[in-house]
Amino acid sequence: MSRHTSSGKFYRFDGLCVLVADDNRFVRSILVTILKALGVGKILQADNGEEATAILDVSAQMVDSRDIDIVFADHLMEPTDGLGLLTWIRAHESDKVKFLPFVMMSGEADVKAVCAARDAGVTEYLAKPMSVMNVATRLLAIIDKPRPFVRAPGYFGPDRRRQTLPYDGSDKRLMRPEDVRLVDEGEHMVIESQSAAEGAPTSEEAKPAPAEPSVPEPVEAGAAA
Repeated sequence: MSRHTSSGKFYRFDGLCVLVADDNRFVRSILVTILKALGVGKILQADNGEEATAILDVSAQMVDSRDIDIVFADHLMEPTDGLGLLTWIRAHESDKVKFLPFVMMSGEADVKAVCAARDAGVTEYLAKPMSVMNVATRLLAIIDKPRPFVRAPGYFGPDRRRQTLPYDGSDKRLMRPEDVRLVDEGEHMVIESQSAAEGAPTSEEAKPAPAEPSVPEPVEAGAAA
């Protein structure tokens, strides 16, 4: 099945391999059904974050196997919740794992939970209950509008600066050209702060972080992002 994006491009999902981690079997089956309806070619399932780490470790070591392209994971799971899984992924030694697009799912998508996921390196956030439309929207956002990765003290993940809005709060941060560099990491280019590379503390003015608190907006069921 092909999907149209805001850029005017069409994408087929049959080449994607998606890992779904959720300890609720019923909810997991709903997402799997939606992904199949969208034409996703391969879907792997994990009962919790711990099982997902095992699947990802095996995937990272396999040379000829089909790589996992996207992870969908529930925020609240036992053992190892979605936040723990995301943190583990972003710290992984393999590029096949640490750069994975990560969609966090939750039935309690309040601002605190969304911000915690954002600061751990989440790519998208999806509020439950899910619909075909908002799952497709998240897939298309990942494919059509990929964000560069940023490495800074205390953070590694997609660039969190989604918007340019007037903001004068005390936690406003700026990124100056002289404070950053582009690092070639195989198939990925990473924006890295010079202080992160040197291991030195970074001032608030030098952190490559949001110009304002940008929070991935949870999508309500049946609504487009």
